[in-house]
Amino acid sequence: MDVLPLANPEPSGRVAAASDVVSPPVAEAIRPQLVERIARLLAAVSRQGAAGARLKELALDTGIARPTVHRLLGELAAVGYVQQQPDRRWVLGPALFALGLAAPTPIHDLHAVRRIAQGLADACGDVVYVALRRLDGVHYLLRCEGSYPIRTHLVAAGDTKPLTAGYAGLALLASMDEGEQRQRIQRLALDAPADWLEHNRWGVERSLREKLDEVRRLGYCAGPNVVMPGVAGMAAPVPSRSRAPYMAVSISAVEQRLLPERVRDLAPRLLEAAEAIGQLID
Repeated sequence: MDVLPLANPEPSGRVAAASDVVSPPVAEAIRPQLVERIARLLAAVSRQGAAGARLKELALDTGIARPTVHRLLGELAAVGYVQQQPDRRWVLGPALFALGLAAPTPIHDLHAVRRIAQGLADACGDVVYVALRRLDGVHYLLRCEGSYPIRTHLVAAGDTKPLTAGYAGLALLASMDEGEQRQRIQRLALDAPADWLEHNRWGVERSLREKLDEVRRLGYCAGPNVVMPGVAGMAAPVPSRSRAPYMAVSISAVEQRLLPERVRDLAPRLLEAAEAIGQLID
């Protein structure tokens, strides 16, 4: 059977034959590029959190042409992986939540994580937490007790708190988008007494911003009376090999236990524990 020529001639005047059409091997090479673009786009949407991202911002962030971003968003929205808000910003869709429930845990050995956290608690004598970012806050996965008899306002293992209500949450908030950070601080959510917060709100907001900057500069944050009067703490994000940090390790103590000199002594131990836990997660 003769091969019919294609309708569009090439610039040289030669009519393209059917053999010039993209071959199966080339088509196979294109598919991974499409998957990689979708992954980049979903990651860019997720970085903007609940505030969402505009089409132009996503094109700039991913380096993907704006018409392609628009097309991919439409296809992802059709299956519920993204959704567009009334202000035309894009956020992740609810279908990804159900998908995530079926995914394996990124923590390879929880018992080993507990041993590391307990080792830090034994070394410092205070309470050590390992926390995991979850939905709109931080979930306290583990609590390990040190030998010092005086305890602070304790959070129980299994509790979920707003990101601004604890040092572990601040360590995670530091890696999020600036707009998301600003929104969280403006909608300040603490466990502190209402009258204390009312009289200290401006100072608390300033302290939170300082702690976020400390995490970016030092790899950890520390200080007293940041989220609760009389309570001091320090926290570091756990490095992740595949994405932004989603776990944090923190020390909680009464104010007098974490004076600046002791914070400097404990910081290497805290960072070492965070690094060790990071080797046990994806």
